[in-house]
Amino acid sequence: MAEKSLRTFTWGFGLRLAALIVLLCNSAAYAASRYVIGLDTQEIRCLEERVYVIDTWVKPTAKEIRRNDYVALILTDAQRPRSAKWRRGQIMVKRVVAAPGDHVSVTRHGVMFSNGPQAWSHGTGLAAAPMLGASPESFERVFTLAEDELFMMGDNPLSYDGRYYGPITDSQIVGRVLWAF
Repeated sequence: MAEKSLRTFTWGFGLRLAALIVLLCNSAAYAASRYVIGLDTQEIRCLEERVYVIDTWVKPTAKEIRRNDYVALILTDAQRPRSAKWRRGQIMVKRVVAAPGDHVSVTRHGVMFSNGPQAWSHGTGLAAAPMLGASPESFERVFTLAEDELFMMGDNPLSYDGRYYGPITDSQIVGRVLWAF
């Protein structure tokens, strides 16, 4: 009789263990299909953080994003510099510094933003222009962001960001950054 109860216990334990393994595998598959962990290994980092957790199932539009949010994006081929060391389609994380309707003025002395009576600036000029093989003047411009556009920047003066490639559109957003550390 003791032998039979041992077999029953073992069979029940095996079923529970199998169910737990299936649950863990499904949870891992779900997480792997939805979330991307980004690591910034660049010599010249754009932002202070090195690790980013990105939700690729949530792709906010420009209207849903606020200034200073981090956004995961992919640059178009036209925005990618010829000297780029990253592969095409590389996901990048940048900070939103201007949103739809904001006016942007990029000069060698800095970037100015305005929207109605509100104005702000980012003191970073065009320090990376020589590294891109161009003069700072070639990147100077003034424009207003359309309803589906955002202006992105890094915190480092040498960051390759919107000062050089211009605004991004909703279609370039690949996910919401949940955590950065």
